[in-house]
Amino acid sequence: MMIKLMSKMLTRDLSVTVLGNTGAGKTTLVHRLKGEDVEDISPTTSIEVHQKTIRLKSQSFKPALSLERYRSYRVRAIDCPGDMSLWPYWKKALADYNTNGIIFLIDPTQDSKVQIDALTQVSNYYLMTLDDDVVRAERKARKVKAIFFLVVNKIDLIGNSKGNADELIKEKYQTAWNHLKERYPSSGHYWEAISAIDETEQMFDTIDGIFETIKREIYGE
Repeated sequence: MMIKLMSKMLTRDLSVTVLGNTGAGKTTLVHRLKGEDVEDISPTTSIEVHQKTIRLKSQSFKPALSLERYRSYRVRAIDCPGDMSLWPYWKKALADYNTNGIIFLIDPTQDSKVQIDALTQVSNYYLMTLDDDVVRAERKARKVKAIFFLVVNKIDLIGNSKGNADELIKEKYQTAWNHLKERYPSSGHYWEAISAIDETEQMFDTIDGIFETIKREIYGE
């Protein structure tokens, strides 16, 4: 009984909504997080909620007397369909689940215009969850402390280079990204480059770092 109570006290929740166009790798990332096979994944056609209890790598470096060293993080990943006709599911997912962070995946091999439209919709849909009145929603948007993560996936197809991913964002996505940051100035805005199918230790550390950042934004440690 005491062990269960301690375990509950040491467990914290992280809720993330994973968004992006069809084929961007959303479900692959979620399966990778859960330690499941990432081969032969079918397109997502509805909202899917996945849960996995994890420990972050940074915790092993905490002092022995620090509670953070012994915590577990219960990650709830909301995987949404990417087909344009199913984008309204994104609004429902953002409204129905208490999302700590929004991860938006970019596929460098896909049409950037469609993905820019999708990123713009993320901003609009999240705004709608703040208030039914647009003016009040915009006012709340300036104060809300959300977490937005722009993630370029499939960097194995652009030379495994974070620099190439950075250039891609600057060239094609910077305007839309800046608009989102201006609408939500009090929120956290981050970007990363990954390959969700890469099973190397280095890539594991990179993906771990995304959740580490979200955790730090929420809990401050």
